[in-house]
Amino acid sequence: MFKMKKITLAILLAFQGMLVMAQSGTTQEATDWEKKLFNSEYALPILTEAAITNAAELENADAAKLQAIEQKKIIRKNFYSGFSINSAYTYGSLGNYNLNGEPINSFNAFDAPLRARYNVGLSMSLPLGQLLSRHNLIKNQELAIAQAEGSRKLAERAVRQRVITLYQNLVLAKSQLELQQQAYQSAVVTHKLAEKQFKSGEIQIDAMSTVQQAFTSSSAALKQAKVNYETQLLLMEDTIGMRLIDLIQSK
Repeated sequence: MFKMKKITLAILLAFQGMLVMAQSGTTQEATDWEKKLFNSEYALPILTEAAITNAAELENADAAKLQAIEQKKIIRKNFYSGFSINSAYTYGSLGNYNLNGEPINSFNAFDAPLRARYNVGLSMSLPLGQLLSRHNLIKNQELAIAQAEGSRKLAERAVRQRVITLYQNLVLAKSQLELQQQAYQSAVVTHKLAEKQFKSGEIQIDAMSTVQQAFTSSSAALKQAKVNYETQLLLMEDTIGMRLIDLIQSK
């Protein structure tokens, strides 16, 4: 008779667990933004775009390219650093020669005519090494620009791969959380029913202890699943630089 009661309890508990799991699947509906989030075809491009916009390594790559471009401009302009324009203006009795190049005979310097003179000149001084290496310096900066562009592509690819990995971890964490929620709800029903049967003497303390252990384990597993899911959410939000709900709802 006691064995029959234990068999009946096991069947009833299994039935109750299946009932709770079925109900949880129909009553717990995700919100609109969560449905969009876990639609990979919709969400992944949006998450990737946001992550690329927020990525510090891409900002560094863009800055390196701009720096290389500016350095190239400086090298081009250095060619003109060897040219200089000189000018001078003088006024006074400075002329010791007349317009024909003949000296002015005057014992008194103050008798010399007053004149204003303008001097304008162009000078050029280019080191031969600088002149010959100018083309090589420019080519070197062009290679630096190309290298910066390549570094950006590599950084962008790394960001895309990181988003894919984080997204898959998020999907897995969500699935594990849902399974643990269902298992916990089943454990709650089982625990309540076992308590009633234990009080009425229908089951022994060893059976009640087994049910209690299963309930405790299910509760701990649910908490762990919640922490893991929240962690994956936070990691994704840190990567995209904003809250997931705000990003999805803005699209």
